[in-house]
Amino acid sequence: MSSIRIPAEWEPHSACFMSWAVHREWGSYTDEVRRELREVISAVADHEPVRLLVPPDLLADAKQQGFGGNVEIIPAPVDDIWMRDILPTYALRNGELCTIDWNFNGWGSSKTRSTRPGDRLAGLMAASLSIPSVCAPIVAEGGAFATDGQGTVITTKSCLLNPSRNPAFGRTEEEQMHAIGRALAVFGISKVIWLEGDPHEPITSGHVDGYVLFTANGRILVEGVDLEESLGGRRRQIEIDTLRGQRDGKGRKLTVNVVLPPRERYLRFSNEAFAPCYLNAYIANGAVLTGRFGDPERDEAAYQALQNVFPTRTVRMLCIDHIASGGGGVHCLTKEVPEALRA
Repeated sequence: MSSIRIPAEWEPHSACFMSWAVHREWGSYTDEVRRELREVISAVADHEPVRLLVPPDLLADAKQQGFGGNVEIIPAPVDDIWMRDILPTYALRNGELCTIDWNFNGWGSSKTRSTRPGDRLAGLMAASLSIPSVCAPIVAEGGAFATDGQGTVITTKSCLLNPSRNPAFGRTEEEQMHAIGRALAVFGISKVIWLEGDPHEPITSGHVDGYVLFTANGRILVEGVDLEESLGGRRRQIEIDTLRGQRDGKGRKLTVNVVLPPRERYLRFSNEAFAPCYLNAYIANGAVLTGRFGDPERDEAAYQALQNVFPTRTVRMLCIDHIASGGGGVHCLTKEVPEALRA
């Protein structure tokens, strides 16, 4: 059995990595994205230390933000804010910290967003903490997985089986799934639950962290749909039914609760990449941080759903409309470092 374990996100953190590198691609939204990003950084720092990666040309700007003593500014060749995917996954090997390099290739280097030099930070981040790094035998990224810390992973075919990531893992879908399952076993994963995902999602090819959140062992929240007669609605309902029929790596039948998304009439943006995801949330030490999207009933329902499953944590909902217009949420901005069992 592998000695590497990817902890659940609700386990204690020693820190959270984030980035102060709003790329020029944001155009006229740049100032609003910076403002929202600053609020997310400050909110995370209220609950755990933040290690903020900053490109050299923005160091003075970052220092002027007045983040406070719980935010450490670290110079780094970073040029994007999506640390969930760009950074390695921090894991434990025999109780000691290590990193998993998923060979991130810029979400398959899609037409929407090509690969950049700042995407290959896994080795640098391992070296910065003086910890060992393990290279995965597949191409993936952190947002492609939801995990319970006990050997269960939920992922999507649309992402991991995408030829832009893993083109040579077998001739059939079954062969590919089996090969990737064997590859993940190196990291203590004993059960992979495959969902179809969304192959039409323009950037990530359908990351699971946009609509599935493990909340405890054997328990998950899943984003539902309003229009079940639509193609997307039928696909999501099939996935919900699939999850309700699954057992985790320890043999427990999954308990699945549904959280409805904000309704379109309340949304500030309607572009294809806009991702108003309540479940793209960061589980910090003592808090759960997610987006608020202006639908009074759905915002409140999502708040209550998160508070019910995390009763000892404070649920904080932040306005991140401009960040979400780029295809991600609070979870996408953050990368937790678990507490090591041994120093």
